[in-house]
Amino acid sequence: MQDADRVMPDPDPVGTYAALAALLGSDRVRPEQVDALLQVAESRQDCADFRVLVLLALLLRDNPGGTLLSAADRARALQTVRGFRYWMSEPGSDGMCLWSENHQVLFATCEYLAGTLLADQRFDNDGRLGREHAGEGRRRLQRWLRLRYRFGFSEWLSPVYYEENVAALSMLIDHAPDPELVTLATGILDLLLLDCALHLAGGVFSPAAGRSYQRQQQQPLTAEMHLVVEAAFGDRPLRPAWDQLAMLFLLRQRYQVPPVLREIAASTEPVTVRSSHGLDIREATAVFGDRLDPETTGALLWGMEAFVTADSIETTMASYRHWNLAGNPFLRGLAPLLKIPRILLRPLVRLLNPVVRGTALERAEVQTHRGRSFAISSAQHYRPGGFGDQQHLWQALLPGGIAVFATHPGAALVDDDSRNRTPDAWVGNGINPDIGQDGPLLLAHYDTRVRRGHGERERFRGSHLYLPRERLDRFLEGPDWLVVGAGDGLLGIRTTGPLIGGQDEYQLAGPVTGWLVVGAELSQQTPQQLRDWLLRCRLTSRGRWLQAETPRGSYRLGRGRLRRDGRNLPARYGRYESPWVTAGRDPARIVVVGEQGRLAVGPQGRQRWR
Repeated sequence: MQDADRVMPDPDPVGTYAALAALLGSDRVRPEQVDALLQVAESRQDCADFRVLVLLALLLRDNPGGTLLSAADRARALQTVRGFRYWMSEPGSDGMCLWSENHQVLFATCEYLAGTLLADQRFDNDGRLGREHAGEGRRRLQRWLRLRYRFGFSEWLSPVYYEENVAALSMLIDHAPDPELVTLATGILDLLLLDCALHLAGGVFSPAAGRSYQRQQQQPLTAEMHLVVEAAFGDRPLRPAWDQLAMLFLLRQRYQVPPVLREIAASTEPVTVRSSHGLDIREATAVFGDRLDPETTGALLWGMEAFVTADSIETTMASYRHWNLAGNPFLRGLAPLLKIPRILLRPLVRLLNPVVRGTALERAEVQTHRGRSFAISSAQHYRPGGFGDQQHLWQALLPGGIAVFATHPGAALVDDDSRNRTPDAWVGNGINPDIGQDGPLLLAHYDTRVRRGHGERERFRGSHLYLPRERLDRFLEGPDWLVVGAGDGLLGIRTTGPLIGGQDEYQLAGPVTGWLVVGAELSQQTPQQLRDWLLRCRLTSRGRWLQAETPRGSYRLGRGRLRRDGRNLPARYGRYESPWVTAGRDPARIVVVGEQGRLAVGPQGRQRWR
C-alpha cells in the first residue's frame, strides 16, 4: 500500500526537496527547484548525494517527453548525474563526506541507479560506462546490506540518520531492476522499521541513539524519523515536509509495511525490549579477514567513524593513502600521520589518547522499557569513562514527546566547519557515563576522573539534566530529587548531591555524580507516593561505584556491570530480545511473530510475511 495517497497536497512547497511535489501529481518541476538541487550536487558539497538521489527520483519517475521535467531540465539533470563523483576511488577532491554509514548507502544507491539509467553512456568524472558504475554500486550495496542484516546499524537507532537509510532503500525497492537486490533491500528496510517499532513509545521514536543532535533530543517530534514513523505506522493524513529526504518514503510505490510491525508499534502493554546493535572495533577488523583492505574493512570502520583508535588507526591510514583523501576538509587532521611509520601508529595513539576517538560508533546494548505512559531507554555500559561525541546514551520520555535526559557537557572536538561541532552542552558526552537499566529503573554514573586526552578542551566537572519544565503537568522538587509528570506518565529522579538551577536545566556539581531515574503511571501511583518512594532511596557514589538502596532492590553500578541484590544483570544482549522477536547476533534468520501477522527476514532479504 502506498502512502502517497495519505499525503496532504501543498500547492507551493518551498523546502529543500520541493521538486518532489511533482510526484504527487502531474505538475511540472519548476526550473528554480531544479536549480536548487543542481547547485549543491554540482558543487560537491557535503550532502550532495541527497540531492542526486532526488534528481534520480525525478528522472526515473519521468521519461523523455514526460510531464515532470522539461526537456532542458531533464538534460541538465542527466548531465549532473553523469558528472558526479560516486566513491572515494574516483578522481577528484571535494568537500563531500562519502564514508559514514548513511552516506555509503546513499552514494552506492545513486551510483547503481545512475548506472542502470545511463548504462551505455560514459560518465564524465572517470570515463567508465554506466553499466560499469551500476556493477560497482551493486557490489557496494550488497556488502552494505548484508552487514546491516548480520550486525544491525552502526548509527544505531538514530532519529536523524535512519531517515537517509530509509530514503535510499525506498528508491532501491522502487527502481532497482535486480529482483535479488530489491528483496535484500526490502528485508533491511523491514529490520530498520522493526527497530523503530520496538523502541516506539506513544507514537514517538526517541530511544538512546548512536548519533543525534540537540533539536532531535530535546524535541523528538521534530526529528527526521518522526515523519517516517507516522507514515509507516500511523493512519492520519500527512502534511508534506519538503525539506526532508523522508518524502521519498512517503512517495514510495512498492514497499508495504508488514502488519506485524504495525502491531508492535501500536502496542500499549508495558514491555522491556533488549537489543544489540553494531560491532566493536576489534570485531569489525576481523569480519573480512584482511584488516587493511580499504574497500572492505576500511569502509566498515569508516562507516563506524572509527578513525583514530588503537585498533583502527592502521586501517585508517592505509585507506587514507589508497583513496588519496589528503584534500578532504573532513579528514585534514589525519595528514600529519602520513609521516608516521605504520609500526608506530598503534603505540602513538595509545600514548596520545586522542579525544577524537570518541567519534567511534561501537556495539551498543540498548534496553528500552515502554510503559503505558512513559519510556526509558539507555545504552548499557557504553564505553564508560571514554570520550564521547554524538552518542545519546539515555533518554526518558513522557506523553507529548517530552524528553528528559542528562549528559556530561562536552567541548567540541574541532573548531572549523568541516563537521558538526560536537560534543557540546547537550549533544553526546565529553566523558561517557556508566549506565545500567533494570526495566523502568535507570542508574547513570558520571565519573570524570579519567586520563586527559590529546586535543581535549577544559573538562566540565559535573553533569546536567534537560527538563522542559514549562511543558509539564506535575512538578515536585526537593534538594536532591524531582518528581515530574505529563498526561498519565511520571518520572522520579534522585541524585547524589544537591541540584542547582531550574527551568530547563538542573546541574549536579562535582567530578563524580550519579542519577537514579524511575518511571511510573499516574493511574497506579500519585506524584506524592513517587516522592515518598524516592525519599526511601539511598544513592551514594563510592570510588568507581554507584550504589542505590531502593524499595525495588539493592543496586551497584560500576566497572561495566549492574548488580541487583548481589547478582549481575545481563550486560550483553542478543540481536533482539522481545515478546515479538528473539534472535542472536549474526543470525541465520530473524522471525517476527505477532497476533495479526508474521515476518521472516534472512540473509538474502525478506522471505515471508503476512
